[in-house]
Amino acid sequence: MRATVRVPASVANLGPGFDMLALALQVQNEVVATATDNGAIAIELEDVGGLPELLDPDYNLVARAYIEACARLDVPASQRGVRLRCVNAIPIAAGMGSSAAATLSGVLVAVALHRAGWDERDILDCAGGFEGHADNLAAALMGGLVICAPGAAVQRVDAPDEMHAVIFTPDERLTTAEARAVVPREFSREDAIFNAARCALLVRAVMLRDYGALREAMDDRWHQPQRAALLPATGVLIEAAYDAGADGACLAGAGPSVLALCSRDPQTVSAAMQTAAERLAVPGTALTLRPRNFGARVEVRA
Repeated sequence: MRATVRVPASVANLGPGFDMLALALQVQNEVVATATDNGAIAIELEDVGGLPELLDPDYNLVARAYIEACARLDVPASQRGVRLRCVNAIPIAAGMGSSAAATLSGVLVAVALHRAGWDERDILDCAGGFEGHADNLAAALMGGLVICAPGAAVQRVDAPDEMHAVIFTPDERLTTAEARAVVPREFSREDAIFNAARCALLVRAVMLRDYGALREAMDDRWHQPQRAALLPATGVLIEAAYDAGADGACLAGAGPSVLALCSRDPQTVSAAMQTAAERLAVPGTALTLRPRNFGARVEVRA
């Protein structure tokens, strides 16, 4: 049996929605999984990207998530044999949900090959053990803009067709663990109200295509100021995006990438961010993507 799993990138937080909001993007990873009868897990990568450890099933997130899902499904070790061919288009450690995409891919491979009847909640519960938060996972699974409230079902809304996401990704990467380490565990009441109100404004702006409200809605006090010391170019890139006509801009997930949402002229915004980065001697790449209003897709062949 063979399963082909395609999982999109996603960008979380969107400014104020720390661990709550995420948006799916069109670029995707693909995993072609072929069941084998030897109980072993083999990994093939088109490009290891300087990370040979990705070929190790004990390190590779697709393989680890597959093993965990098989364990939850009570699949005997002797029946877990699989060959995983991974084609990775999502940049790693760039704030675009690469770890969530890999984790979700592994879970979906297990569900497909072992004919599990899991629903979205079951899938997110299993994958969440690796991520610790559902935002990127939910966006990758469901598509669109997702709202993740602890203890409640994930909700989603479609992103507008005319919206573009411009993402500048520095060549120097930052792990999520490094970025999360500087975020405080407690916030003042004033800052909590500030961010909660802007989360509501942001969802409303997307639903009503009120692009003029995005700049104010994407402001944040919970994590971006704290991460500025790790990512000193962030503020300059955000201002460059706004000066070029972006509707909203923020750190992409945990960084180091910077996201700009545009209803018009995304190429102008992209060029401005690239120019600003060059002036700061920050090498990197600007991508212009569309949001994706459908999530992961799975094809199974006997």
